[in-house]
Amino acid sequence: MSKLTDETELEPGNEGRRRQPLARGIELLTFMIESDQDTHGVRELAGHLGVSPSTAHRLVTDLEKLGMVRRAENGSYRLGLEFLRLAWTTTNRFPMQDLSAETLHELTEQSGESSFFTLYDEQRHQMMFTLSVDSPHPLRYTLPLRQWLPLHTGASGLAILAFLPDKVREAIAHGPLPASTDRTLTDPDDLLARLTSIRQEGYSITHGERIEGAVAIAAPVFGLSGSVIGAIGVSIPEARFDATNASSLAALVRQAADRITQFISGDRQR
Repeated sequence: MSKLTDETELEPGNEGRRRQPLARGIELLTFMIESDQDTHGVRELAGHLGVSPSTAHRLVTDLEKLGMVRRAENGSYRLGLEFLRLAWTTTNRFPMQDLSAETLHELTEQSGESSFFTLYDEQRHQMMFTLSVDSPHPLRYTLPLRQWLPLHTGASGLAILAFLPDKVREAIAHGPLPASTDRTLTDPDDLLARLTSIRQEGYSITHGERIEGAVAIAAPVFGLSGSVIGAIGVSIPEARFDATNASSLAALVRQAADRITQFISGDRQR
């Protein structure tokens, strides 16, 4: 496993005191967590830490190897999904996790169906289910939590994929598209046309494209910069699905996604 470098560095103006990489790494992560910005440049991080840009670059590179931060397309850095996974695993008081759980419980109560929340990793171009709330019905599907999954095979992945930047969306569509079921879209042109429709409607609906016999409806969740970071949705056994209720279920899902997006953007009234 990668680890932070062992080098120490003198603090500016205090040559008798050395700052350890671990302490600097925690300070950097704390700054990123508490900042109103979604991404940070190396020079900005160096200025905050009081170190040279080369030292800040080494530090952030080490953190990137550990998954604590991730690099954005413009070369800046944001918090990494591994950091969020660890935070959610070790505490139930992580704000977004609390809100997501509360929102999922409400969505399940309103819809009567199992609900889920997923996160997207822009480096892997994959997603994982991080939370789910089971339907009270005895017939329901259990989702695989904390496993990396492709974007093209289910409603949540398609809801994310549809709102990714054009270049990324095209690259994924023309890359490997393994089928999870015989209903999974594996033709690039068909997939891109489907994504266009999802962007227009604001949500995705699938029938047995990731799990045989399961219908799912999902809507995207957006981060501070307006980029898609995940999705929220419901899963319904196909035998119980009533197409006449699809629009009302989609409206509930979109409301839940909007709630989490507003929380992330700073509008925490709920």
